[in-house]
Amino acid sequence: MRDTHLPDSFIYSFQDLVKHIAPNFPLLVLLFLITAGNGFSQRPKFVQDSTLNNLIHPAGYETSPNGRLGAVSQSGHGKSSMILIPGIGFGGDVFDELIAAYKDRFTVYAVTPAGFGNTAAPAMPAAGTSYAEMTWTNGIVTGVLDLIEKENLDRPIVVGHFATGTQVALNLALAHPEKIGKVIILSGQPYRYYPSRTDASQFDWSKESKLTQERRSQLADQYWAPKWFKTVTKETWISNNWQANEYSADSSFGMKWVDESAAVPLQVNIRYLLEFFTYDVTSRYQDIKIPVLILIPSFDDAFLTGREEYLKYFQQEAWNSARNKNPLLQFKVVPDSRIFMWHDNPSGTFNAIDNFLAP
Repeated sequence: MRDTHLPDSFIYSFQDLVKHIAPNFPLLVLLFLITAGNGFSQRPKFVQDSTLNNLIHPAGYETSPNGRLGAVSQSGHGKSSMILIPGIGFGGDVFDELIAAYKDRFTVYAVTPAGFGNTAAPAMPAAGTSYAEMTWTNGIVTGVLDLIEKENLDRPIVVGHFATGTQVALNLALAHPEKIGKVIILSGQPYRYYPSRTDASQFDWSKESKLTQERRSQLADQYWAPKWFKTVTKETWISNNWQANEYSADSSFGMKWVDESAAVPLQVNIRYLLEFFTYDVTSRYQDIKIPVLILIPSFDDAFLTGREEYLKYFQQEAWNSARNKNPLLQFKVVPDSRIFMWHDNPSGTFNAIDNFLAP
């Protein structure tokens, strides 16, 4: 359990938001979405600028067609193929170590979702389009399907990382099992985990506060988009984004990915994040018809005893709803690893993948 006191100035800025929210969205659960929207920082900042509109692209921004991947790199010439899908904020370059490990056995395609890695994002959906339609996230799904068709790939292995990458991989497994061989999830989040509240100032992380699909969508569409993310500053986003020590125990490596994510236009990261906030796959685990390996980072006990305790629930406990729901779902914790597990523990990560892919 972690103390979650917040400055009065921040709480007052949310009075208009809070008074419209149903009783089952207690204030601290909502504030949790900001302070842990992507992660916690050393010194969180809560600053808005009423002149901003982060829900639309800046004037003159050149977009790409929705459904087109930002970029694709191909490595190796193996008979079997593997498609790597990075998570929110990242391009295919995050997989360099994984590509090196598998390019001798597979033809490996590392994709960059549109808008990440210095690529153009799609146009914003029409005003009033719910984030629950996952317009951009499903655009990545379309792009991957087009890649499979274009390259004539025979049931490739699909690897999804982190938030967004996980949702794309799971949606491919659910909607197109005939086109996919197997799915591997690396440090993924199946949905946004919410802790329950014990009193006015603390969460009970061990008890999940369940939100329906309708509530998740309502929260994103009616409150977080127009009331918070529309005018949040880039400084606040970076301050509350995932930090280097959460990405990796190797701080210099982790900082590299902090910088890459921060370089993505704020409007792009926000659109993908809000689509993830609406996602809930819990009722569909039993519908998955192909093998799925879910590799979960262990973190270390000392790391999780501080404010990073929330990582245990985002990255580990959130998968509990999937256990024993479908024998095709396999789970393994990778020791000595954080979100970029293949860097922290390459042998543990690759051994787990190899065992899963063995005939």
